[in-house]
Amino acid sequence: MTAFWALVSRFSFVLILCLVCVHLAACGLLPPLGTKRMTADVTKLREIAPEKWAALPKLPASASTGWLADFSSSALNQLVERAITANPNLKAASARVTQARAETVQAGADMLPSLSTSFSASRTQAPGDQRFAGLGQINNRFRLPLNVSWEIDFWGRVADQRGSAKARRLAAEEDFHAARLSLAANTVRTAITLAEAQALLSLAEQNVQTRRVQLGILDRQMARGLDPDRAALDLSLSRADLARAESTIQQRRATVDQTRRALEVLMGGYPAGLERGLSSLPTLRREIPAGLPSELLLRRPDLRAAERRLEAALRTESAAKKAFLPSIRLTGENGRTSQDVDDLLDPQSAIWNIASNITQSLFQGGRILATAQQTRARYEEQLQTYTNSALTAFREVETALAADGFLRQQADALSQAAAEAERAESLAQGQYEKGLTEVLTLLDTRQRAFDARSSLITVRAMRLRNRADLHLALGGEF
Repeated sequence: MTAFWALVSRFSFVLILCLVCVHLAACGLLPPLGTKRMTADVTKLREIAPEKWAALPKLPASASTGWLADFSSSALNQLVERAITANPNLKAASARVTQARAETVQAGADMLPSLSTSFSASRTQAPGDQRFAGLGQINNRFRLPLNVSWEIDFWGRVADQRGSAKARRLAAEEDFHAARLSLAANTVRTAITLAEAQALLSLAEQNVQTRRVQLGILDRQMARGLDPDRAALDLSLSRADLARAESTIQQRRATVDQTRRALEVLMGGYPAGLERGLSSLPTLRREIPAGLPSELLLRRPDLRAAERRLEAALRTESAAKKAFLPSIRLTGENGRTSQDVDDLLDPQSAIWNIASNITQSLFQGGRILATAQQTRARYEEQLQTYTNSALTAFREVETALAADGFLRQQADALSQAAAEAERAESLAQGQYEKGLTEVLTLLDTRQRAFDARSSLITVRAMRLRNRADLHLALGGEF
């Protein structure tokens, strides 16, 4: 038992020595190089943003699906939840987050001492034909050491590497949030497109039915022999118009089928073309409120990810520059060695040693300098990528804000046009039945009414999709 506590005492000595060194290294003589430069770069970038946007309040950092309430559709919420649960791309993004977390742990491991133990046994025999007696005997040797090896991070190089890995992990987490938000927006857009296609298909089927009724009336007029020349012309024009309307049905059926399959893939299912989607186009619960501070850089997950990558590049550059400085390594061994296994715990079998070395690179053919230049160039690349992402984000928000106003006014105008076209169609139908107008006038007014109703459905759907685009550009809900 005494031997056991002696062994523990020596191990404790080594452990305490390592902890003291860890504390000294944590104080790091050199912080990350270039931190002030990055702060200046980011501050300059944020100065691009105007003091206030054209509209919209601050976007809270809430769940990426909170904005779905704007569409007042529980069915739409269910579709998005199904997509978030089963979409393979989102699962892949989640797996990348797990990978990044593991890489952070790996990078941080170099900041701590490396401890290992082993057990070795050997059996040797020296030649017996020597001058000295006893050389021909067989010797056993057993070893049970605890090995300690640690590079003291006085300059903070390893800390920079760990900081870079941590920044990449945070970027991966932001990428996951961005992927989740993008998936929700794409699901909303696709579901609205499907509802639009189904509404246009229903309208086309109604149009065909109306034209078939009209064609039946003309057939009866032709059979009664009333004005056969005019009836024949009217009949031919109506048949051509009906054929065109039937062609439109097939086109819209194809659109419905394609959109159903696209929605099924987004929700992680087989594209069987059976998804019904929404029964009708949803309605917007509210208009866009006014007044938006210029804090988009702090809200959009893809921009936060870009800033994290910029920090990771800076840390990597700092670590590469610190490679010019000498490295200090401590090694130690504490354990037992004996010729008999039973004597391994005997205090007389104790062995230990502590050593240190300082290594300074003198010549590597320019490798270290090239690495530093490479990492600096990567920082510049990430800075420009960040700048471009920010400008793109501002463009997306401003474009979506402007488009909402244009589409709202367009929908109002088309609503009035559809009402007038339907009234003209009703008047033309009455006048044609009285023989006061030509069939061309009736067919033209009917086509105008059909086109106006179709355009109104399309513009309403466009406004709904634009609202989803706006939430995506803002990083979530208002």
